[in-house]
Amino acid sequence: MEKRLLLAFVLSALIFAGWSVIFPPPQPPVSRPAADTPGREATSAVESPVAEPVSAAVSEETGEEGAPEAIVGETEETIRLGNEVMEVELSNRGAAVTAMRLLRYDDDEGAVLELIQSVANDERALPLQLVTPAGPDDRLYRVERSGDQIIMTWSDGGGSSVRKAIELGPGYGLEVSIRGTGTLANAPICAGTGLRNLGERERNSRLAVWGDGIVLADGEIEKYKKAKVKAPVDLRPGVLAFAGLEDAYFINLLRPTTRVDEIRIDRLEFTEQVDRSEEPKLNHALRVVVVPAGGVFEGELLGAPKEYTLLQSLGGGVEKAIDFGIFGFISVFFLKALWWIYGVVGNYGIAIILLTVGIRIVLFPLMHTSTVSMRKMAKVQPRVKEIQSRYKKKKSDPQARAKMSQETMALYKEEGVNPMAGCLPVLVQLPILWALYQLFLHAIELRHEPFMFWITDLSAKDPLYVTPILMTATMWLQQKLAPQAGDPQQQRIMRMLPLVFGIMFLQFPSGLVLYWLTNNVISILQQETTLFIIGERKYFGGRGGRKAK
Repeated sequence: MEKRLLLAFVLSALIFAGWSVIFPPPQPPVSRPAADTPGREATSAVESPVAEPVSAAVSEETGEEGAPEAIVGETEETIRLGNEVMEVELSNRGAAVTAMRLLRYDDDEGAVLELIQSVANDERALPLQLVTPAGPDDRLYRVERSGDQIIMTWSDGGGSSVRKAIELGPGYGLEVSIRGTGTLANAPICAGTGLRNLGERERNSRLAVWGDGIVLADGEIEKYKKAKVKAPVDLRPGVLAFAGLEDAYFINLLRPTTRVDEIRIDRLEFTEQVDRSEEPKLNHALRVVVVPAGGVFEGELLGAPKEYTLLQSLGGGVEKAIDFGIFGFISVFFLKALWWIYGVVGNYGIAIILLTVGIRIVLFPLMHTSTVSMRKMAKVQPRVKEIQSRYKKKKSDPQARAKMSQETMALYKEEGVNPMAGCLPVLVQLPILWALYQLFLHAIELRHEPFMFWITDLSAKDPLYVTPILMTATMWLQQKLAPQAGDPQQQRIMRMLPLVFGIMFLQFPSGLVLYWLTNNVISILQQETTLFIIGERKYFGGRGGRKAK
């Protein structure tokens, strides 16, 4: 019975892990961003001459005869804004954000990380760009400055106009005010099309999340996987906290403070050629837009790393973009413990090992109880089989089955065996194991962080597959040394599990594999310690402690 429960637990863990690989739930590089909002640099520049200031209220612009005046930009301009953590480029062509660079993070090639994805599609819209029935807005806006604020204005002189006021704050957000009139009063505003250009390593990872839609509305968070959105998604929220795009480590969101009537997520297809030696491939990206109520949008365009304390400090539920799963509160606790250990040792690989050691020390009493119980169960198993064989021909008789159960329980009581004592400690650990699995799978702290030797990125797979092989070997050894129970068929299934896990973990982040490997090694040591204490193991030419009864 106990062996079956243990088998059910292991198979459940295998199913959870396999599910997350097939359907992903769906670390810091140069230096880790501080949780507090950084101070702002006074570094902003306009590449081309700024037009003459225009009135803040477009509707009040009049010509000599009192008729509304058309307002357009004369030349295409690029405006650069920057602070300590972000560099932003704006274009008056569509009054949109053309670049958002996170200065404290780099991409796989070592360049400053760019959040805006390259998408070769005419329907692609940039952040803050309007999306009209004719396509993304490409009008030339007139540009002016008002202190730290960039104001871009367009009017056709016939009642339709747009005014966008944009200011870069001290952190990762742009303060935005957009007002439209006439035919542009209810034009959708784009949060972005796709997110980041992934490097080759992330493209080849089955665990990578690339530009999925994410919406927090009416207190509920919804995520829209890029691969599953086949038709436009229309949402009409009561209260919208944010809408935009995410990947495994970064977000690009619109956070309105005014009412939004509608959110729309569109699928755009485009052709790209990653390698010149290969044929162009068809790819797709999601475009997320919001429709402001009454032609007025005020709020923030946020482009930020998914660093928990940073997002938590922003408020508004932005930290919900980090999905650690059902046991997320445990993941957050371990994440903070990992930060503390990293602050002492300065290496996240060593921090993972020390965190695992600490957890296993705390759980040792449970593991000791489980090992002792499993050993007792293994010893009484022959007598249990004798009882079962006596009633083998009476399986269809309810009274015979009840009597067999009574005799089995009487045997357990006589030998001092609790059938559940071996499995319950293992089941208690399931939330911890799952929380750690989710943590090491999604923590941005491990991104581009080296461990030692050939492992230069704990968020990427082991390039030499050394740690997955060692992990498989330690799983097999742990199983070999453990007390054996159950029928031969169950034992054959259990012997296959190390190989199954080993194949799965070949593509997993090396930080996660390092944790699992460390956990296996400590489990073997603890298991052998328990068997030595109860007299089942001999070391140093002597005998262990007392035998289990």
